[in-house]
Amino acid sequence: MKIDNQDIIRTARQLRDEENEQLHVRPEFNRTRPWRHVPKWLIAIPAAAIVGFFVGIWTQNLQNDAPLTALVDTVYIDVPTLQPARVDTVVQIVQAEPVPIPRQTARASTKPSNPQPTVGCSVADDHIRYDLLVMN
Repeated sequence: MKIDNQDIIRTARQLRDEENEQLHVRPEFNRTRPWRHVPKWLIAIPAAAIVGFFVGIWTQNLQNDAPLTALVDTVYIDVPTLQPARVDTVVQIVQAEPVPIPRQTARASTKPSNPQPTVGCSVADDHIRYDLLVMN
């Protein structure tokens, strides 16, 4: 009897199927589950919205007819503002006359035109021992 390629393929499939039947696979890895590719947050958001809707209806039915000050901690009272008395204002337009500017004569001066004294001086000219300020 001669063994051909089809016999080898058939025998390999039988061995593979027998080994796979003996394996234990957890249900989360089973491919027959339809919700396998749906993310959990996509299911959790509508579920939370539905639960919140029903809790809101339930708490609305539990409310009593308490005064507004018992339900909130801050009460805003609208106080009307007083309108100021209207005063008629007279607007008078005055044309300004040009003021003559006195001419200054140019004088040669020896002192600088800046009346403020100079504030700083060079580090080399201030006679301060900066090497004593440095800590080793």
